[in-house]
Parts: sequence; structure tokens; C-alpha cells
Amino acid sequence: MNIRPGLNINIIINIDHMRETVDVGNSIIHEMAGDRMIVAQTDPPVSRTHLGKELFVTFLDRSGGEPHRFGFPAIVLEFLKEFELSASLKKVQALVLRKAGDFEEYNLRMFYRLEPPSDCGIRIAVDGKGVNLIDISIGGAKFSHEKVFPFEIGEPVRLSLYVDEVAYPVEAKVLRVWEPENERIRKTVALASVQFTDMEAYLKNVLARKIRDVEREMRYKELHPAR
Repeated sequence: MNIRPGLNINIIINIDHMRETVDVGNSIIHEMAGDRMIVAQTDPPVSRTHLGKELFVTFLDRSGGEPHRFGFPAIVLEFLKEFELSASLKKVQALVLRKAGDFEEYNLRMFYRLEPPSDCGIRIAVDGKGVNLIDISIGGAKFSHEKVFPFEIGEPVRLSLYVDEVAYPVEAKVLRVWEPENERIRKTVALASVQFTDMEAYLKNVLARKIRDVEREMRYKELHPAR
């Protein structure tokens, strides 16, 4: 895939899974040399706390006709206060990045939360026992469950994600646990929010496509209710 100087990019700076927000900075590639690249500093700027850490670089690829967004992880190697642009000799702030992984299809709306209908083909089980999905995204899920599961904030949990009855093992981390407002069911039911961790690119794409299909079908039913 051709990435080159002059290509406009979006840098995913930070993902807040609890608030479901994604910080994105616009940039452009100034120079390329193998997996090493110099890119314009974003606005607001990437802070020096990211030195040595991983960001995610995304861009639009139009080579196939219809544009698709792709991306790759990149490590921040250096901050340049006065990078000299060869065309104008103007000095600008820049970042030195190193490509640290393969290209993968990426959706800037990947953390869109879908409230799935019960029969939509997406479900989750813990230890073989189903939970009641409240919402789900590529980033994680929120669900209610019987209190047989002693979820603790920050602890890892292994889930089975079913997409059209195909089961995928998923590692997750518990972000939040709480009780329902209805006092009548508090004794037997609790709620949890989890973040998916280390989800492989192919599964992200499987889940993203399914969420998109379900969302499209729900909108169609809203616009064309059965008479």
C-alpha cells in the first residue's frame, strides 16, 4: 500500500474507553524512509508524554475507486522543533514516527455503540452462559448478568463473542460494575462494562461489518415500518 510524502493522515492520539471518545489529530507526511517517517505536528499537538509510545496513523486509500480508511500502529521516536520544509525552507514542528505494524482497515467510528436487538446475530457468553447485551462496539460492551459472575474492576475476563452463531474467543478488561436502579432485581442481576483487549484485526472487521449491517437494517425498519 502506497503511503508517501504529501499524504494527509489522521493520528489517533488517545482512546478513552470509559467515555467512548477518540482524540484524532490531523497531519501530513513530510518525508518517508522505509518504516521511518517525519510528519507534521498535530493541532492540538501530540505531547512529549507520548515519546516511545504507540499511536495509530490512519489515511484514506482511493486506489480501488471507492475510498477506504486504513491504518497502522506507529511509535513516536522524536519531536522536532524546527523541521525545514524543503519546498519553502519554512521551519515547522514535526514528529518522527516508525511504522510498527501491518496495514489494517480502520473505521474512525469504530467505537460507535450499537444497542443490538436480541435477534440481530450478536451475543456474548461468559463461561458458556449468555449475558444480556445492552450495547456493543469494537472497543467493548455493556451488559447485564446474573450475579454468579463476580466481576471486579480492572480484572481480565475471557468472553465468547458470537457473530452469526460463529464463536470467537475475546480477551477483555472490566471497566465498571454497578447495580440496576430497580431494587427488585438487584439481588440477582448486576451490570458490567468491559473493554476488549488485543482483538485481532480480522475480528475487528467482522464485528464492524456486523454492527454496520445491523445499524443499516434498524434504520431501514425505522424508515419503512411494516404496515
